Amino acid sequence: MTTIIFILFYILYFVLFATNFSPYLIIIWFFTSYVFALLTVILFYILNLPIVLLLKPDHSYKAYLMKSIAGFLNRFVLNLKITIEGLEHIPKEGPLVAYANHKSYTDAFALIEFFPRPITLTPKKTVFKIPFLRLWLRAYNVFPINRNNPKETLKDLQKAVETVKSGYVILFFPEGSIKDRMKATVENAKPGSFRLVKDAEADILPIRFQGNDLVRKRWPRRTKRKITIFPPIPYENFHNMKTREVAQLFMDTINENK
Repeated sequence: MTTIIFILFYILYFVLFATNFSPYLIIIWFFTSYVFALLTVILFYILNLPIVLLLKPDHSYKAYLMKSIAGFLNRFVLNLKITIEGLEHIPKEGPLVAYANHKSYTDAFALIEFFPRPITLTPKKTVFKIPFLRLWLRAYNVFPINRNNPKETLKDLQKAVETVKSGYVILFFPEGSIKDRMKATVENAKPGSFRLVKDAEADILPIRFQGNDLVRKRWPRRTKRKITIFPPIPYENFHNMKTREVAQLFMDTINENK
């Protein structure tokens, strides 16, 4: 839907500019129409905010809006070519937490477009300083991470547990931040990240991101990203483990299956 809105308004703006102003400035109208169409998409999501706030977190329309904007960003803003393997490994129901290596700020968008279940994120607490984005993320029951105040993060943990038990999947980057964009391995998954999956008694869905991770240096050229989804690790396999052991289990899964 987002892509259709963008294309239709892009064509509309281009025709309006080209017919009402000098047709010799076609290059300028090409870029101006892009900007105006992008602003129209932003306006569309602003207008949808009241609906998003009223609907339940797992409502299908909310999930559709998230997938739609992710697909639009991947194609028309980030210019990503995404290859994804292992979608068949995603359980259709049941408590599930997705854990992935963190290679780029585009990781979440690349995955959300194809993920078949409602999925939410673990953004940094500082993102909530942005008014519109704060309301939008809250409507999707995100699990905010405050790296400067772990106690505050723990306060939000119980809500995250309830979110997982309700059927929502939370995407977690246990490295905490982007450590090394060029390494495919995970070397320092934080044990505390796995407290969520243990408290929620959920399965772990290991995910690996690969490809050219320096999107910001390649843009506007196309960037190839590959996503590999591994079979879930059942809760029964690690429920007696300590969180550092669960972290190692995740790292072994990601690092050994190259």
